[in-house]
Amino acid sequence: MPPAESPDDPDPMITPDRSNSSSQAMDSKQAMGSVIIYTDGAAEPNPGPGGYGVVMLAGKHRKELSGGFRRTTNNRMELMGVIVGLEALTKPCRVTLFSDSKYVVDSVERGSVHRWKKNNWFRTKADKAKNADLWARFLDVFEKHVVKFKWVKGHAGVPENERCDELAVAAAQSGDLSPDVGYISETANGATQFPTNPDSEELLSEGLDVAESDLLPKSKGIILATDSSPGNQVSHKEAGEPCRKCGVALVKKPTKPKARKAGQTYFYEWYLSCPGCSTMYLVEDAKRSL
Repeated sequence: MPPAESPDDPDPMITPDRSNSSSQAMDSKQAMGSVIIYTDGAAEPNPGPGGYGVVMLAGKHRKELSGGFRRTTNNRMELMGVIVGLEALTKPCRVTLFSDSKYVVDSVERGSVHRWKKNNWFRTKADKAKNADLWARFLDVFEKHVVKFKWVKGHAGVPENERCDELAVAAAQSGDLSPDVGYISETANGATQFPTNPDSEELLSEGLDVAESDLLPKSKGIILATDSSPGNQVSHKEAGEPCRKCGVALVKKPTKPKARKAGQTYFYEWYLSCPGCSTMYLVEDAKRSL
């Protein structure tokens, strides 16, 4: 149950902090408002389209937040929910935060995230900490509040946890998804598997001019099969050829049917995909005129 609210206690989720010094609020901990936050994250498949859900409770006040990304991971969405919840607070608060993510709760409660930051975001001398962009963002807002994490078992009938799950899944399945820039950057730099661009299928079905090959590196995961730029001298034409990035045999896949846009003059009927590194190759023979 959320804590009882004093009639003189404003909603910390709505009312801006008008004090002359935020440090005074931090020093006088008894003056802090109390907030309960539940969070959850989801990605299906993992990695894949993902979302987060947040329920915030302060006395009689309640706020729900959610959002989604085209391609991300479950752990990133679990952490994103925590970040969004804390960032929604308008003044320093005492926060009890419930999450069903052992990854998030243990990383904070055991002090792992502070060690990673101290070590320039390395878990060990050789291994980088994953999701460093989000952990850095988390620490920025975490340090403004007094936060106590509590792990709660997921899908165990805890009402607000279940509601967060509903919000996260609904966000992941909505059509209004943003690219997870941090995930794309991390995977492109080799921290995890190189991803398929979230926009790849859309770009293929809508048409991508081969003459614009100089723009392709900005679209991670899409490479012209005939690209002859330095380091990419191998041309791909058919399924079964070894991927020039990782050597795994390529497979042929059809593009998804999609309504054509005004002025569109061509599209790609199929493409070559690498099961190993998820790179998509555009083949000239697959280009169809409209």
